[in-house]
Amino acid sequence: MELKRSVTTLLLLSFGFSVVISHPWRFLEKLYRPPPPPTPKSHPRVVSEGWIEQLLDNFDEGNNATWLMRYLANDEFYQPGGPIFIFVGGEWEIDPGFIIGGHTYDMARELNGYLFYTEHRFYGQSRPTPDLSFLNLQYLHINQALGDLAHFIRTKKQEIPGAENSGVILVGGSYSATMVTWFRQMYPELVNGAWSSSAPLRAQVDFVEYFKTVGQSVRTVSGDECYNSIDEAFFEAERLIEDGEFEVLSQKFNLCSPLSDNRFDIAYFFLTLASVSGAVVQYHWPGDIEFICSMIMGGETALDGYAELVQLLLGDECWYADYEMSAEYERQVTWRNNTAEMSRQWFFQTCNEYGWFQTSGSPNQPFGSSFPVDFYIQWCTDVYDESFYDYSITYNTYITNLNHNGMNPIITNVYSTHGELDPWRPMGVQEDVNSFAPTLVIPGASHCADLNSISDYDSPEMLASKIQTTSLVKRWLMIF
Repeated sequence: MELKRSVTTLLLLSFGFSVVISHPWRFLEKLYRPPPPPTPKSHPRVVSEGWIEQLLDNFDEGNNATWLMRYLANDEFYQPGGPIFIFVGGEWEIDPGFIIGGHTYDMARELNGYLFYTEHRFYGQSRPTPDLSFLNLQYLHINQALGDLAHFIRTKKQEIPGAENSGVILVGGSYSATMVTWFRQMYPELVNGAWSSSAPLRAQVDFVEYFKTVGQSVRTVSGDECYNSIDEAFFEAERLIEDGEFEVLSQKFNLCSPLSDNRFDIAYFFLTLASVSGAVVQYHWPGDIEFICSMIMGGETALDGYAELVQLLLGDECWYADYEMSAEYERQVTWRNNTAEMSRQWFFQTCNEYGWFQTSGSPNQPFGSSFPVDFYIQWCTDVYDESFYDYSITYNTYITNLNHNGMNPIITNVYSTHGELDPWRPMGVQEDVNSFAPTLVIPGASHCADLNSISDYDSPEMLASKIQTTSLVKRWLMIF
């Protein structure tokens, strides 16, 4: 049975106190972090680590450079001829979690499957280049990552005894769900089917829908009073900025140094505040949104309540709302000693391929209007290269949508699921792509919530979706 997460656990998962304070931009990276791992059902000792040689460039026959990609494997249930289940890694470092627990693990156990968890190039310990220079980051692209996955599948089907004719099922959550959807589109001959949980498919520069959906989800769960309190808190904070009351606001939110009238510092500050609510809503579990609403509405004023919430998340430490400090940190091209620090890589991908800049551009959200899209575009320019600017980034998203068909992927045997409360939902398909590629929006669910095992906490709709997932996988594998 999956144990219900406490609010404290959720907050620890969402924000990672130890990495927030010194480099606040990584606070915002938590909106892109991997789904929380499921409750383990097996011991990590059953998992082995492996490395597979990959081409640096999967599409340039004249480039023979190679590197080693990391993966994890669990063969405790495998019987020759059984299916291969691959949980595809995204913009994070992989760990045993999704191949020792969760619904994918349960399906492999039932079907005598072999479990793998692949690590995306440039993330975790999979380091194709000596550093993260702008020149080297040209090899960080989803098409290259999909090419790596294709080579991995071909190789493992040859290496695993009895797997020559085994079916292959891909599973992904969030960005890796995007990957499994597009893999089925690009390499349909290599996989029997894919389960795509919370996949954004449409590249879009100004992702105004993100915080709009955060607001809608707050309203759905906790009503108008909480939504209006957040709106009031941000209105008052923006009024203090307009009146030049930087010291008052800085003290209230325990900043290490006072805010100034630098518009990018101000944008950074307000985006950070909005991301507090965004991260909790994104991975909401019953009681989480209710908790933050009780804190916000329990303050002497709405702004005081919001400040108390932020202080709870950050502890007693002060924090910096300093754009240039964060930009300077992200300009560093050396690999981090902490392999969980991967913000330079992910934000490069957003500038180069996807956009997905979560802005205050919609009037139909409660987080003010102080972090517009030009803040992110300036970030791309300042951190990476002047070749990133408004028109080039817009063109990059156009090419991504053109190459991968946006909201109209040409796919079969892909089950796409989304949580109703998930702020990423607007970037994904929400209706059946076709009769062979069904889609379900699960009421009351959050980002990637269905990756866990069937449990007593599942709503009827969630339970039905997990049963449907297993049924579809059996159909794709022709197991009746």
